[in-house]
Amino acid sequence: MSLEVEVLRKSLSIYKGLIEVSGLISSITDYDELLKAILDVARRVIRAEAASLFLVDEETGCLKLIIASAADGEFVRPQISVPKGRGIVGWVFEHGQSQLVVDAYADDRFYKEADRQTGFHTRSILCAPLKRDGEIIGVLQTLNPRDKVAFEEADLEAFTAYATLTATAIDKLRTQERMRAQERVDRDLAIASDIQHELLSRAVPSAIPGTAFAAHNIPASNVGGDFYSVHPRETGEIYFAIADVSGKGIAASLLMAQTLSVLQFVFAETTSPSDALEKLNATLYERIVRGMFITMLIGRVTLATGRVDLSSAGHCKPIVVRSDGQAQIVETTGALPLGILPSVTYGEITVDLHKGDWLVCYTDGLSESRNPESGEFFEDGFLRHLENAPFPTPEHVVQQLVSAERQHRGTGAQHDDLTIIAGGLV
Repeated sequence: MSLEVEVLRKSLSIYKGLIEVSGLISSITDYDELLKAILDVARRVIRAEAASLFLVDEETGCLKLIIASAADGEFVRPQISVPKGRGIVGWVFEHGQSQLVVDAYADDRFYKEADRQTGFHTRSILCAPLKRDGEIIGVLQTLNPRDKVAFEEADLEAFTAYATLTATAIDKLRTQERMRAQERVDRDLAIASDIQHELLSRAVPSAIPGTAFAAHNIPASNVGGDFYSVHPRETGEIYFAIADVSGKGIAASLLMAQTLSVLQFVFAETTSPSDALEKLNATLYERIVRGMFITMLIGRVTLATGRVDLSSAGHCKPIVVRSDGQAQIVETTGALPLGILPSVTYGEITVDLHKGDWLVCYTDGLSESRNPESGEFFEDGFLRHLENAPFPTPEHVVQQLVSAERQHRGTGAQHDDLTIIAGGLV
């Protein structure tokens, strides 16, 4: 009878422990606090001297000892990595089966060196995989029962159930952490998008006597790397630029903001579009992250003559739309994008504009927009959307291209930032 009472007492203790960890799943929101609680409850429920928790390292695929505790309640975080198949823990990780080791030193799988390194003497082991949706996310282990020589089969059954609840608790909190992290990223991206929108909204002055400009920018994601700028000077010259930073997202937007800031100082002191590119390249080369670069087109409009000088750093070729309905591509001089070499010489070409003519500059998000059904790029039929049509303002030109690109792309997704700037004499 006394044996039956003892079995019932143990079962009741284990049942209370399982209820306790179920409560932990709902109540604890701090990851580190949860891991400590898991080991603390494991020691008390199984009445063990020590417990340890291993989780899968996604980079190496091995188990990493995240936290361990002894009977005195002290928690330690030793840097130990366990590959599949090594020791009892590695065996459980590889086979996905709980294990009861009555006599550790009699088991060939037991890694005795761990005891020699720590000074702890392992007698008996309970080890169970942490499974979630059929995937092993870690291994939970307890060592040495406090009230007997070795663990028993009843202990293993309870410990396996406890490991299942533990896996649920860890997975739930990880999911919550990922959701919170994503929310923080989304907030940061929203702020970055607002900042970028504000920067571009001020990049074109609202009114420049003798000229008119219109611009359009749609990033492929929250933020992008395309930008433009128009800078009038007291000499009767207007400098303008359009650029495309390699890549997309946060990295491209940071470089975009940095370059746009530097560009204002360059425009204030430069002597020509080619000089501006050379100065920009020399400045950015030391600051730019290796592997990134910027294509850019810089122009200078001389109001008195209608002359436009253009210099390109590997950027898309602009288009001139004449007042009589003709549209033609401007063949710029090819050169390396900014940030690849410390010193680059850029050439220039000249275009004459008359009132009613518009110079259209864009990024490859427009020209390389692809129709998913035909596979054709928008550039293949580029000019026909600008020929033989009246465009009284640059806004009309920009809207024509935006509408035509959307129609060309159809149901396909926008894969790159799309930017257009158009301008001319009025």
